[in-house]
Amino acid sequence: MIKNEKIHIMSAGENVHNTFPIAIYNISPASEVYVIAEKRIYEDTDDPKNQKTRENIRRSIEHLKELATPIAQKGVHEIIIEADTLDHIKEAVFEIYKKSPHAKYYFNVSSGTKALSIGLFMMALWFEATPYHINIEKIAKTISIPKVHIEDFQANPNRVTILRLLDEQKPSDDENLKKMPRKSLFEKLSKEYIPIRDKKRADRNLKDGVFNSLTRDLLNWNLIDERHIEGSKKEKEYILTSDGEFTLKFVSLKGK
Repeated sequence: MIKNEKIHIMSAGENVHNTFPIAIYNISPASEVYVIAEKRIYEDTDDPKNQKTRENIRRSIEHLKELATPIAQKGVHEIIIEADTLDHIKEAVFEIYKKSPHAKYYFNVSSGTKALSIGLFMMALWFEATPYHINIEKIAKTISIPKVHIEDFQANPNRVTILRLLDEQKPSDDENLKKMPRKSLFEKLSKEYIPIRDKKRADRNLKDGVFNSLTRDLLNWNLIDERHIEGSKKEKEYILTSDGEFTLKFVSLKGK
């Protein structure tokens, strides 16, 4: 296995060869490339419009192979599926994954049919891959995938409190971020802390280890970010992410 192997899986379309250079420069380099295409694009049709589209897709795939082969160390591969159904897409992607289960995966859902793009996006959820899209302005954007199940998040109300405390902060003038020093967040949470595991215990104060566990969960779910305060090597601050802000809005609305 290539160290730090990065695999791009692409849905076949008329411009798949154009999206590849943008992807490797703006999303991630590629050590191996797979393009998934439907069987029917290699079948001729009497419909002039559909025939032209299929020929364009064929040419685009050939251009992709020519372009990507010198770049991708492990090659460029075309996978033909019977139809753009979820079952066929699942099978194709799983076969790729079996060969390199430890690689980092990137799913290009810019081209191909809607069903094929949606199918690849769903597989990206299974593999914790990075799906991305390249729009008509040729701008590459990753598609954010929620890392938290709402039930898990709500299982501990202190997580909601942390997000709310951060959300109540006035955005910084320089970065427009809602943030708070760790010490301040700990003190504010201590006043509202709700013990979860043993509500009957005499000592119901927030402990440092519990606070670390709460923030670690939120960090893993990309609901908050953490960094050292400028000018300090020890003091940290927590920042509310866009996913965290959305999660708080969703949970607040759901609770009404």
